[in-house]
Amino acid sequence: MGRDLLLPLRDIAFARAPRPEDPRLALGFGLSGACCLVVPLLVGLLTGHPAGGATVGLGAWLVAARAIVNPAGVRTPYLFGVVVSVGVGTSLGVLVSGSSWMMIGAASALAGLGGLVRPIGVTPALTLLLTAANPLPLDPLPHTGLQLLGGLLPAVLLTLPWPWRRTRPAITTLNEVAAALAALAEAVPGADKGSMPGPTAGAAGRDAGTDGRQDAHPAASPAAERNESRNEGRSEGRDEWDARRRAAADALAAVGTARARRLRGERSRAADDVALALRRVFHEIVALRGLCDTLRRRAPRAVEEAGIGDLTASLADALRAYLADCPPLREPVVDFGARVDRLRERTTGGEREKVVLVLLRQVAHSVGRIQAALDGSAAQARRLCAPRLDIGGLDAAALGFGGLAAPPPLAFDDPRVRHALRVVLGTAFASVVIVLFKPAFPHWLVIAVLVTIQPTYGETRARVWARVGGSTVGGLVSAAVLNLTPGHWALVALIGVSAALAFGLAPTHQAYWATFMTMCVLLLLDFQVPQTARIAESRVVLTLAGGAIAIACTRLLWPRGETRRLADRVGRMLGSHAAAARALAQLARGRMAAERAEDRIRRAGVDAEMVTGALGYIAREPGGTAPEAVGGALDAAQRVRDDLLTMVSLLRDEPIGAGPVADVLDAVAGQLQAASQAVQAGEPYEPGEGVSRGLADDAMWVGAQAERRLAELESAPEAAGSRRALLRTAAADQALRSLDADAVRLCAAAGGAFAAVR
Repeated sequence: MGRDLLLPLRDIAFARAPRPEDPRLALGFGLSGACCLVVPLLVGLLTGHPAGGATVGLGAWLVAARAIVNPAGVRTPYLFGVVVSVGVGTSLGVLVSGSSWMMIGAASALAGLGGLVRPIGVTPALTLLLTAANPLPLDPLPHTGLQLLGGLLPAVLLTLPWPWRRTRPAITTLNEVAAALAALAEAVPGADKGSMPGPTAGAAGRDAGTDGRQDAHPAASPAAERNESRNEGRSEGRDEWDARRRAAADALAAVGTARARRLRGERSRAADDVALALRRVFHEIVALRGLCDTLRRRAPRAVEEAGIGDLTASLADALRAYLADCPPLREPVVDFGARVDRLRERTTGGEREKVVLVLLRQVAHSVGRIQAALDGSAAQARRLCAPRLDIGGLDAAALGFGGLAAPPPLAFDDPRVRHALRVVLGTAFASVVIVLFKPAFPHWLVIAVLVTIQPTYGETRARVWARVGGSTVGGLVSAAVLNLTPGHWALVALIGVSAALAFGLAPTHQAYWATFMTMCVLLLLDFQVPQTARIAESRVVLTLAGGAIAIACTRLLWPRGETRRLADRVGRMLGSHAAAARALAQLARGRMAAERAEDRIRRAGVDAEMVTGALGYIAREPGGTAPEAVGGALDAAQRVRDDLLTMVSLLRDEPIGAGPVADVLDAVAGQLQAASQAVQAGEPYEPGEGVSRGLADDAMWVGAQAERRLAELESAPEAAGSRRALLRTAAADQALRSLDADAVRLCAAAGGAFAAVR
């Protein structure tokens, strides 16, 4: 029985253990990073200069450690800049090695500069401390030269076009996107798809009444019970839809990440075109979901009569066949436009039936755009199946550095300046402590502060636990190894293994890096100058003290933690959603391309992800409990973005032009912007009436279009006339009403969360 109780705990432990997202990348980067250290050590041993080999290896480690953030995307010029930082730190370390107070000033200044200018980082200060606090194994000039030589090794070796830097083939990642979109298309009808037997769209319209209201006598009837069952099914369907939409969005994001990791000359123009087509398909499927939701609410029998389930199944089959085989197969999609035409012929001409047909016609238009996107990129998909030289990236490379913007002016309230000051003061305090109390191997205290302190308290605390735990485990293992006094050849093997594990697992979790990096550095220093187990013990103790100093700095010195910044982040999220709504207003007026409007919506999604990340950090803030309404605001923001994507689908082919659509979108943007200002100012949010007035005007506009169309039918039944304008205007009215409802929920949740918090 005891064993049975332990098995679930074991499964939970292994399930939660961080694992490499890309095993090939972890293996390749780990072995390459280990080679940067092991090769100099072997050369030093074989030539009879082990100290020189260790000096080269230390320089290699200092540079290679800066590549762990993005090992597949790091570039040679960036690492050359790190080599220069190593040279500066080594030279200053040699100059100040005889004066403790000069070391304090130099280390603090370099640490502050690294906190202010991100590309500089901690490398110069870290190199200065390692140089000034440890006895040099060589004369200063040879030591500096060999350390620079060691830095050049990873700058070249890690940036070569290794297979592990190319990530997975583009055809594989794009095929996964197509599969995720196929699953998303299957979820469009919802949990109650196909469950609604009934007559035609006209019957559905008659059941609902000509004024658009549902039957007023549902109580105590079997239909009411079925409605309750459908409501439960719709809730389950919404959860399934959200999960599949996130999976499709993640797959599209993975394609973008893989593209960014490739060298500019290796980027495939065909892959970019296919990815763009699949992104458009994603937006159209989101729009389809919104239209089908409206049909299920207002005319559920029309969903069954029109065969929405068959339509989405054919869409899923077309997407699965898009990149499944080479050459790609063209799986035809159901001709939904013909179905709508047949339904139109069977209707009796009531106003409600026309509204239902308007929605069904918009579904047909969206399906047509999906088919056009797949057909339009089929040639590029075939090129991916038969790859050849693609030099499209050279045009972008010719642009050079044009468009680089000047950085904004610095001010004391700038988070970068505050973070830099915290780093300076934390480093100076740690340096004063080691000068006054003179602990053994004192530089580890300052190094612990440097590598642990982060811009916010939540981030620093998360880094501290990984750093302290990893350093403790790595220090204890290193102490055991040093007690055995291994020879140089054994040290080379141990350094190689620990370096491979450190570099390979570093992108997975900070604790892995702290553990194996501690072992690697301690053994590397022992290779330079023989050490005892005391260095490992000091490393553990001083890392604990350095972590405490880092936490104190971020907690006490101008604390701008995630709890205080959450309102600013939510306000920024509201502002970006307002900008997206304004972009759609410009699209409705014909003054902006659909691609730019979609880009604004994607930016709004990024700001929402920043709020989600902040909620995770707040859990580690002291007393940092986020308002519960923020979660509701995030859900409402997602709905707003879905509504905006639906509007893009409506406006993509041609702007609506006349009518109040653009004015309603501007009013929604103003409402979101007002909520953003209220949240950032900590004031109560007061909703305006601009959107309601605009929606009323839009309803009258739809009525006017319908009256115009009816007049045309009386005079010339066969003429197209204003039919298309009626269809698009009525569909836009439904989408705008959904957008307004979700925007109201977003503003209310965000405004209520922060009205009394600040």
